[in-house]
Amino acid sequence: MEASQVYENKTLAILLIAASVVLLSNGIFSMEQFSIQYGVGAGALLQSSAYNLTVAPLLRGASLQIQTLYRSILESALLTGLGFVMFVMALVLLIHSPGRYGSYLRRYVPVHIMLAVVYIVVMVIVQSAVSIPLSPLYIYLTYIAVGISIFFDIYLEYDARRHAARRFGRDININPQTPFANMMNLRAQLFDLLSGDIGLVDRHFNSAAMSNLYRLLPMDGDTKVKSMKIVTSEEMLDSKFRNNYFDLKEELKNSGIGFELRVMRGEDATAQHERFIIDENGAYKIPPMNIINKKSEHITRMNARDAKKRFDYLCQNSIKYENYLDKQSRKDSSPSQGLEMPG
Repeated sequence: MEASQVYENKTLAILLIAASVVLLSNGIFSMEQFSIQYGVGAGALLQSSAYNLTVAPLLRGASLQIQTLYRSILESALLTGLGFVMFVMALVLLIHSPGRYGSYLRRYVPVHIMLAVVYIVVMVIVQSAVSIPLSPLYIYLTYIAVGISIFFDIYLEYDARRHAARRFGRDININPQTPFANMMNLRAQLFDLLSGDIGLVDRHFNSAAMSNLYRLLPMDGDTKVKSMKIVTSEEMLDSKFRNNYFDLKEELKNSGIGFELRVMRGEDATAQHERFIIDENGAYKIPPMNIINKKSEHITRMNARDAKKRFDYLCQNSIKYENYLDKQSRKDSSPSQGLEMPG
């Protein structure tokens, strides 16, 4: 994420925090006012019952709305809770790591908008049930705070989508006649832009693919990549793969990047023809990593939700490479040939 966008998001987060403070204060103040009226009404009823007196006209309104006031206190408590949650979410947005903004915004925006809508609905119900002595300015300020929350949420979603479209605005064409230039373009136009937790599905990911990944993946101190998880098939695990994997994993660890490889089940590997890479901002169809710079193909965007769903499924139904090696070692050392050891 660009520095200017991070700065803009932090500015919006500060404004959202201010709006959330207003909403939180409204819930607390409303609860206080209803509690006072409830106490007055309850006191009037107790006095009238004890001395068989007629309730004074000034107290009659409160005494007649005891149950309504009690419900309004509970609803105001709900407003307070909603305001507090919105405040915490905006605070997290302010202090969130710039490299993880995209991932957080995808969860933040719909939840925050939903809370704002629920808040305004509850507030209307509270105000329509019982009249409380609030100044028009205070009421208007609360509605403005809700409006600011919804407006800025929508803007954050729009800005995130605009940024994602700009960072990968067109397809990347792979020309098999220019393999070196292809690697330069792939890094500049795709891999340098990846951020957060990266997922890669490629059933042909072998030692050559690992070498290409090393050339493409930025591993300097300013990298926005936090971790990388790769799903491949058993047939690609050649004799050099083990050493290459652990060497690369150690180097990535030294660069602050987590690295994990998972091995698909046979039936999943057979069915998984599509290769793709996902990060916190999108998903992209790619050629096989072992020939990514040599195959005439286009790299295009794909539906991120579908890609994430497929990636999660493959991860859940695969085995971690280290566990796979351990399983193979126990299988080879078993005296019973052909008997598969449990994973």
